Amino acid sequence: MAVVKLVQQANNAGDPKLATQGYGRIKRTPTPSFDPRREADAAVAYFEAHGFVVLSNCLSAEELAWLNAFCERSQAERPDAWGLGDRRKPHHRNQGLIYSQPLLDYPELDPYTRHPSSYPIVCRLLGGEEHARFAEFNFRETPEGAGAGAMNFHHDAVREDRLVRAPYNPVDWLCAIHYLTDTGPGTPAFCVVPDSNRYETLAEAHQALGDAYCEAPLYGPAGTCILYDTATHHTRLDGDGQQMRRTWHQYYARGGWLRSSLPQTSRYMRPPTPVLTDWNLFPERLALSPDPKVRLFFSHWNTSMGEWAASGFDPAVRAAMPRGEQ
Repeated sequence: MAVVKLVQQANNAGDPKLATQGYGRIKRTPTPSFDPRREADAAVAYFEAHGFVVLSNCLSAEELAWLNAFCERSQAERPDAWGLGDRRKPHHRNQGLIYSQPLLDYPELDPYTRHPSSYPIVCRLLGGEEHARFAEFNFRETPEGAGAGAMNFHHDAVREDRLVRAPYNPVDWLCAIHYLTDTGPGTPAFCVVPDSNRYETLAEAHQALGDAYCEAPLYGPAGTCILYDTATHHTRLDGDGQQMRRTWHQYYARGGWLRSSLPQTSRYMRPPTPVLTDWNLFPERLALSPDPKVRLFFSHWNTSMGEWAASGFDPAVRAAMPRGEQ
């Protein structure tokens, strides 16, 4: 999972008017969704204005069946990797199951890393295909009867210059969440605070946005994809604590240098974004692919990846690293 900066809602404690997750100003009207093939321009504009966008019908019925079957098969084949075995992952207690690095052992997932529905939109939001970089790919599941979790609103990795640079876009990091099961009231749901990506804390966003502040649960049928700027404040709403939800999460980083500006400067070159995690590994077949476009996409290496590559992709080196289950 991406590095997360939790925003503790201490200012809500003891106030019965405020929900335990955020300020309780839940948006009741549906959030618009966009067909990524026919409404790409509108989808990009909505994301750049609000810090997220909902894409409809991104996965076919056949893809959904295959991905759900993969989750069930890999849970049986690799229970420890999912957190189902004796070695539970402490950082995911009360947060459901996660399979952190499925690409390492399942090349049949490779086509999904640049899915034709969502990936073209991702590229535009990162400044073009030449700037899109792979960061992380995982599957998550909230099992039936999981009960309430304990997730507050937070943002993921951010760069501080986002608060002052001009223009703000392209974004630094981007996450795509594909719903593999239907998600509606009662099921766990991804929830965002629109327009909050330019504020350091949720309290700042709440004060600055005023009457426009809201917490928007993003419901949709299986196959829906949500793209969000990692600086946008978000959480997982628990629903009734009984229903199951399954999702595929993919994070992207921005590579290359971009021209921008900061206050009191006429020129500022935005560097590539830092790596998102210090543990995520890319399989050799992708990191050293003969296809130059694939190599570039998988070129955002962290130190662990560099050390594993230097070892000749030694399985023992991988096994000694965090989440390196085989």
